[in-house]
Amino acid sequence: MNSVAKTAPIQVIALDDHYLIREGIRSVLAAAQDIVLVAEGLAGEQLEPLVAAHHPDIVLLDLEMPQSVNSNTVPFQALAAVAHLRQHHPQTRVIILSQYATPALVEGAVTSEVGGYLLKDDELSLCLAEAIRTVHRGGLYLSGSVARRLRQVSKVDGEVLTERQQQILWAIVAAPDLSYAAHAQKLGISEHTFSNHLRQIFERLDVSNITAAIIKAIRLGIVSVDTGQDEPGATM
Repeated sequence: MNSVAKTAPIQVIALDDHYLIREGIRSVLAAAQDIVLVAEGLAGEQLEPLVAAHHPDIVLLDLEMPQSVNSNTVPFQALAAVAHLRQHHPQTRVIILSQYATPALVEGAVTSEVGGYLLKDDELSLCLAEAIRTVHRGGLYLSGSVARRLRQVSKVDGEVLTERQQQILWAIVAAPDLSYAAHAQKLGISEHTFSNHLRQIFERLDVSNITAAIIKAIRLGIVSVDTGQDEPGATM
């Protein structure tokens, strides 16, 4: 009898010092058949041991929790922890959970190569599962309120990117899980040419990675993210 191979569920760890947030995460993910919550924590010091023990695909990480379980006087240095994970556990991607979303804070997080940034608001339960799926595919996910706040920054005058460079950036935004070779083929150019354009995009935007380039392009009005009233998040 033929059997259909099942895709392994996306394994998630959640770290947040607020019980109600963890309970909400637990409830949302329990309803998602393709996602499993494998562990929880409530302080920064638990991040590395939990990741080392479970090797998760995704970490949901609170920006404002304490470093220690036994003391709330020392704040958790979340972005430094993200950098450490990128170096020592590159298979694990991070989605930030936060009450705050100033453009500078979001840009700092995305430049640290987080895969998503979600606000702890009424939209969280609506967009959490899709955010996890998007980031697991290699994309970037911003909750709708985060994307809207980024768009409130003034646009620049004049051409920042050429038409071809904008096409390349838009292609990556539309299909972040495609390889550069696949993007190049769809655009009718070589992978070498595609990579050269990408390097020039980084130089013109003064960034060092594609997620930071997308965020900068949103702020400059080069890339627009339409969330709409009924769409809880923006995928990139």
